[in-house]
Amino acid sequence: MIGLYGGSFDPVHIGHLRIAEDIRESYRLDKVVFIPAYHSPLKRKSRAPAEDRLHMLKLSIQNNSFFEIDDIEIKRKGKSYNFCGYYKTLHQSSELCSCKFIVGTRDAFQHFTDGKSLKSLIDLTNFIVIGRGENTYKDVENYLIKNFPYMKLSRTNHINWKTSSRVYFFDSRRIDVSSTEIRRRIKTGKSIKYLVLPDVEKYILLKKLYRG
Repeated sequence: MIGLYGGSFDPVHIGHLRIAEDIRESYRLDKVVFIPAYHSPLKRKSRAPAEDRLHMLKLSIQNNSFFEIDDIEIKRKGKSYNFCGYYKTLHQSSELCSCKFIVGTRDAFQHFTDGKSLKSLIDLTNFIVIGRGENTYKDVENYLIKNFPYMKLSRTNHINWKTSSRVYFFDSRRIDVSSTEIRRRIKTGKSIKYLVLPDVEKYILLKKLYRG
């Protein structure tokens, strides 16, 4: 099974990587494909150019054989509505039934399913929503009951790859690191050591990213 992990990764940090690895192990995924957005619809703009964000991802996953990158959304440009283009490509391949979306937070999932052009994907695939604790689970549950009552919410880590329209809730460890914090620390001259991998830290300093 394949997990698709989309996001701005602006920049990619240890939280992104550790949670992706936790999900891969928990759901026994064969691989996780990171799909960096050219322009995330959840954000006004990206702070670093797409090419730099892509390169930082490459540096971050180079030692993990279970992680891959697909730059289809960067090549396509425009707003990246959770890598629909990538999924349509898989739809024509034998990998379709084994593909699961890793959506991220509750807010990201709600945005993802908010759009007529995206609702058709619900009948074709499943979602892994990252959350923390009972309150987040209840929020996702209530959202599904109101908007997509036929979708089933589950806490199990045993994915039934023969079915679709399921949401698997992943109760994530707490990693209080965010790209926003990292950018703010750089802008104010503070260290980002241990928040990103060493090669990413070096690249950010070399390219003078997030200074403005």
